[in-house]
Amino acid sequence: MRQGILAAAGVGAMLIAAPALAGADNQTSQSNVTYEDLDLSTEAGQKELDQRITIAARKTCGLGRHTTGTRTVSRDQRRCIASA
Repeated sequence: MRQGILAAAGVGAMLIAAPALAGADNQTSQSNVTYEDLDLSTEAGQKELDQRITIAARKTCGLGRHTTGTRTVSRDQRRCIASA
């Protein structure tokens, strides 16, 4: 009887810990993009801001960081860029 209770408690602990461990890989990163030097009422200023945002998103999401064996953009990196 006691072993059954311990086994049930162990399974319960694993079920509780699994979601916490699964979420451990989620990381939140952020970058600041300055724009006070831009005139956003002009097309050139807006294009420059878009370019800065794109560059910051790519750096924050790890694009350009080479990993051994591939230069392919990962699904996670594509999702990161899309949500930036």
